[in-house]
Amino acid sequence: MKLKTKLLLSALSGILLTASMPGFDIPFIGWIALVPLLVSIGISPPKEHYGIALPFGLILSIGVHNWYPNIFPPILGYFLIIAVGTFYAGMIQFGGWLQSRLSGWMKLLALPVAWSAIEFVKFIAPVVEDWWFVLLAKSAWRFPAALQVLSVTGFPGLSFLIMLANVAVAGLVISRLGDQGLGIRNQEISKQSLITLSLITLLLVFSAISLPAAPAETFTIAALTDLVNQDPAIMATGEFDGTKANSLETSQAIFDLDAALTRSVADQHPDFIVWPENEFADADDAHFTDQLKGLAVEVDSYIVADVVWQAETGMHDTALIVSALGEEVGRRAKINITSGEGDAGFVPGPRAYPVFSSSYGDVGLAVCWDRHRLFITRELARSGADIVLMTVDDDFDANPNFPPFHASDGVFRAAENRVAMGLGTTSGISLVIDPYGRITAEGEINERGVIVGETFAVEKQTLYTRFGDWFGWLMVALLAGLIFQATREN
Repeated sequence: MKLKTKLLLSALSGILLTASMPGFDIPFIGWIALVPLLVSIGISPPKEHYGIALPFGLILSIGVHNWYPNIFPPILGYFLIIAVGTFYAGMIQFGGWLQSRLSGWMKLLALPVAWSAIEFVKFIAPVVEDWWFVLLAKSAWRFPAALQVLSVTGFPGLSFLIMLANVAVAGLVISRLGDQGLGIRNQEISKQSLITLSLITLLLVFSAISLPAAPAETFTIAALTDLVNQDPAIMATGEFDGTKANSLETSQAIFDLDAALTRSVADQHPDFIVWPENEFADADDAHFTDQLKGLAVEVDSYIVADVVWQAETGMHDTALIVSALGEEVGRRAKINITSGEGDAGFVPGPRAYPVFSSSYGDVGLAVCWDRHRLFITRELARSGADIVLMTVDDDFDANPNFPPFHASDGVFRAAENRVAMGLGTTSGISLVIDPYGRITAEGEINERGVIVGETFAVEKQTLYTRFGDWFGWLMVALLAGLIFQATREN
């Protein structure tokens, strides 16, 4: 096969994998998207692997990280898109190198183990954990049968399965090419690939038929998309930056807008109503908290709002919940703050995970970027939360491409920990999610409105909630073993 053809096949894999990702959402393509690239790698010497993988990496990064220029200076944003694309190509090159130096089942597992281990370490390691690289697992965020593995392994297990399926299909193709005189090992590859694909298929079928229907006891969550930071009238009332400098007029305008949206669904009698991350007022300003409590009584619902809490530990971006009786139930400060919030004077909240009793289950609270950290929702679930409600801001200059990636974080955290979730956003995708990662209500990007969805609570903790990132660390250990074996044998 000519190099030009291999490069075109690599580019095709980049296009296909992008098409499976959040925002594009063409079902199931992710499970075979890398096959053209992996076939090209499999029939090429290791010295060619990086060059062949580069079109794939660049196209994928352009497709899934095109919002970088909205959060960084544009030139830096474009540079980072290219840099991450070269990183993806390097991951493929490394996995291909391992494959070329191993045999038997280790050869089949080399790339899935390498990819999932590297993804996991990058996602949790200090400093680089703040570098948002889209995960392979995100290609399955709307595939509930596949999401059930998250409750056992977390996202590394899903990335592993998707890559393993791609490698197995590529193995079948390569075994056929071997019969045409390319000198590729044949029957052994074909047998291992067929066994692997059969096991993956059985797992997905079992997960699909095991998904339970909603029980008799359910509750409803309403979630607002208020577009306050795209609203010229609100922006005209004063500087809106989520700090104590916000004018009383700005805070009142935000409250009035969200109150009107809240009243618009009162006739549907939602049990919880989740507002966006808009820091609408000081948490202890009675002028505004009394209005919030009065609104909760009026609509007979729990309301979760986003406020600024001037605590002894500093200024916190905070989710606050009030009951239908007009009482504050609790509050929890955002842990995973952004650099911009730090510049504005916010500090991370304490690593404490209180849960609050409600008529429908125990509630944990979180704010926006908290859902991007694996441990925060997990610790809330360990503390007994079976409902997690989050206030969210997804607005990067109204960019429509980022919100689906952030929304997928909510789906993953729900499925990992078997918690019901409700997320209200300023401009992104407001969601109601059941404990199995199924979306029961979904808002529109950059469109003001309210969604109402039905969900339910599951009391039993998952294996992932109890044992955390065991599978990710297993992949790291296996990768070390494969590297040792590869270097020992050659």
